[in-house]
Amino acid sequence: MGIPLKKYTGIVLQVLLMYGFYWIGNLIQAVLHLPLTGSIVGMLVLFVSIQLGWIKMSWGEEGSTWLQSHLQLLFIPPTVGIINHFDFFRANTLLLVLGLIVSTLITCLISAKLSEWLMTWRSSHSGKKEAITCQHSSSELE
Repeated sequence: MGIPLKKYTGIVLQVLLMYGFYWIGNLIQAVLHLPLTGSIVGMLVLFVSIQLGWIKMSWGEEGSTWLQSHLQLLFIPPTVGIINHFDFFRANTLLLVLGLIVSTLITCLISAKLSEWLMTWRSSHSGKKEAITCQHSSSELE
């Protein structure tokens, strides 16, 4: 029963790479005083690095898969935080529930309108492509 050291070393290095982007994001956020959190800035830097080809997607696949499989462990600190501030949630239950309902409805409405607009735009542009293709192909037949 051997431990696949190479596999686990790769996963650790990939997680450390992602953690490095987290710290780079924190540094950029602190230096530039951005209104975004450092983790979001780090994800944006990682995304740009992947898009520019500086980093390959395969360099982080095993590490990200491992993180996703253990994602429930990452929710323990927020849950403990909620338990520690239970008085706040109990005192503001009505406002919190109302805020959740309103924000969910707004999200649903915006998503529906955006989907409707995209479907209309797509159908209008796909019709133009077909019309251009038909005109072009009929002119070639003559």
